[in-house]
Amino acid sequence: MAGEDEGSPQGNRRDMEMTKRLYPLSALVGQEKMKLALRLCAVNPRLAGVLLSGEKGTGKSTAARALARLLEGPFVNLPLSVTEERLTGHLSLEEALKHGRKVLVPGLLSQAEGGVLYVDEINLLAPHLVSLLLSASESGRFLLIGSMNPEEGPISPQLLDRFGLYVEVSAERDPGLRVEILRRRLLWEMDPGGFEETFAEEEGRLREEILKARRLLPEVRISGYLRALIARLALEAAAAGHRAEIFLLEAVRAHAALKGRSEAIPEDVESVAELVLAHRRRQREHSRPKPRPESRSGEKNQEDHRPPEKDPSPRGKEAPGGGSPEAPTEGQDKEENVPADPRWSEPEEVRPEEGEDRVFSVGEVFPVREFSLSPTRPREIRIFGRRTRGFSLSGRGHFVRAVPYQGEGEIALIPTFLSALFKRRLREKAANRLVVLKEDLRARLKLVKGSRLILFCVDGSGSMAAEARMRETKGAILSLLLTAYQKRDRVSLLVFRGEKARLVLPPTNSVDRAARILSDLPVGGSTPLPAALRKLHHLLSLERRRNPHNLTSVILITDGRGNVSLTGRPPREEVELLARKLALDFPEVEFVVVDTETGAVRLEMARRLARLLSARYFTPEALRADRLLEITRKVI
Repeated sequence: MAGEDEGSPQGNRRDMEMTKRLYPLSALVGQEKMKLALRLCAVNPRLAGVLLSGEKGTGKSTAARALARLLEGPFVNLPLSVTEERLTGHLSLEEALKHGRKVLVPGLLSQAEGGVLYVDEINLLAPHLVSLLLSASESGRFLLIGSMNPEEGPISPQLLDRFGLYVEVSAERDPGLRVEILRRRLLWEMDPGGFEETFAEEEGRLREEILKARRLLPEVRISGYLRALIARLALEAAAAGHRAEIFLLEAVRAHAALKGRSEAIPEDVESVAELVLAHRRRQREHSRPKPRPESRSGEKNQEDHRPPEKDPSPRGKEAPGGGSPEAPTEGQDKEENVPADPRWSEPEEVRPEEGEDRVFSVGEVFPVREFSLSPTRPREIRIFGRRTRGFSLSGRGHFVRAVPYQGEGEIALIPTFLSALFKRRLREKAANRLVVLKEDLRARLKLVKGSRLILFCVDGSGSMAAEARMRETKGAILSLLLTAYQKRDRVSLLVFRGEKARLVLPPTNSVDRAARILSDLPVGGSTPLPAALRKLHHLLSLERRRNPHNLTSVILITDGRGNVSLTGRPPREEVELLARKLALDFPEVEFVVVDTETGAVRLEMARRLARLLSARYFTPEALRADRLLEITRKVI
């Protein structure tokens, strides 16, 4: 409209009015599961929050803000950069400077009381902060809503299980609904006040429904039959532990209260079961594919080469690698849809390439012997037992608290000043100025979380079928996994064959999951080594960004004869460029190259690749499963 263009006084006033108003929850089109989950959590605080997982632009944050408005409570948006003291509260420096008093400044948890605490991209938040949030949300003082885009990486299974409800949010596919969404959005932008009045009655009804349900909730009864039904559903979902039954019972009570019933009925269970079990459901043992003997592929057995059925737990899929051999930028990371979490994604679908493919079973599983670290790499530290978290005064990590300075670590300035301020009255000569003595110094104690990731980058081309090398490699990985489970190390498998590199086994220490994925991994096709190195660079970048304290080792198993180009250049040039880039960008990563080249005439391209990567090099004989285990343990 004329006179309301961007930058005009009328347009600016309209924009300011829109920022003060929130889109009504009742005006959201579709997304019934999401709206139901939010209402259930608003009624019953014992549900410990809801996790909304889905692509961008599907109304997750809009719904969270609308619920806070509906409840007439505060809305606190938690930034990913938040510190623990900002979250829980801290001493006021201003009060200490002016009056020498200890005054606690409330943290974001206190500010969210009676309202909504919203965390966008919660899967990228530090795990110890997510754990703190979930523990605090169980108090019922605020409603925790987390949202995430699975393409950016899944959340830790341990933390995922603590969310009472989970909703997979997707864009509407019905053209009519999409038109209605657009129509309502335009109406709201043109006249936020009028749009709000249109839905005022419906908003009031929703608010009253929630308030009545809260009052009725303590009176809701669950019969013995429904308790048995709840337990059976959790058992059929193969959910770990007993949180599934507990949260399902609480969700049933909340749903019955919303419907105005003092006794729950089977309809209540049916309505909420998927919200509670979707992120807890696991594949049962008897449905897992059993390892099969080697078989030639053909049209009649193509079905046998399908990848194992995916775990229905909510995870993002990773896009195949490709494109320029240049190192991926941050923007390219997002386009490739490789998550940032150490458990990057569900395995990518592995379809047999054209030509002769073979599927090998998992080879013999061996007990893993202990090996000492290579003496040539003094920068590495061996950490025995569980390597999940520890405290440190030096290096990188999340600041936890200040401790007396003992000559080591970084000085914590504000705690140091506060210590001096509180003692100022005891120092008569320094009554009008701040004097910091050695006894006032405080150091920053940091929480360091770290483990080891062993990333197998395996050539899955036709040459690996010779002498059943892939079977031995599978056995070695699974053997190592048994030891990794005890030490909380993680193993991942990147396979390159045909024209692409695919992450078929995301970082895991789950033996069951590894066995399912490894059993049906086919071999055959060309050798896209440039694509593998580019994908490797991408995954290492994400691992470093997400877990800067982790130790990473890469075991590259190939003959080095890349024959598929990314950009039209000779594959050999692309391999050299990307290998140098990997060595330069990741000096802290331990690279090992196992050369699978055989025959009388050897090009020794894998040996050259090892030199470019500054990697340790091993001959083909090292590919025996027991020898490969020894190689791997040497870098641990």
